[in-house]
Amino acid sequence: MAAVLRELRDPASLGLAAITCAGNWALGVQLPLAVAAAVAVLAVKVGAGLAWPRRLARNRTWPGGAPSITRRELEIAQLITGGLSNKEIARKLFLSERTVDNHVQHLLNKLNFHSRAQIAAWVERQGLALT
Repeated sequence: MAAVLRELRDPASLGLAAITCAGNWALGVQLPLAVAAAVAVLAVKVGAGLAWPRRLARNRTWPGGAPSITRRELEIAQLITGGLSNKEIARKLFLSERTVDNHVQHLLNKLNFHSRAQIAAWVERQGLALT
């Protein structure tokens, strides 16, 4: 249900539906049919959103108002998902262990999580895991 509401709140979808309705009406299509065309546009948009959910882009703001994370934080989150410790991540990225710990703490705070396991599960859910 949340995915449907998210698609219906999308300004681009609503704008396209409004343009469809107005354009059809301006061309002489009866108003009920023009409105039906606009509803059809929204139905297709919702269907497409459910069939092909949007993947989150790196370094962008997350849907729903969640804070964005930095590229480095995403990289560390992906390595956490791979089961690496802070020490192993530090060696791999040529960082100090304390710097990695800071990044992990920032991730936990930004995502409102309490454990590394939650970070790993979040990375998997978002489809951001390294392959």
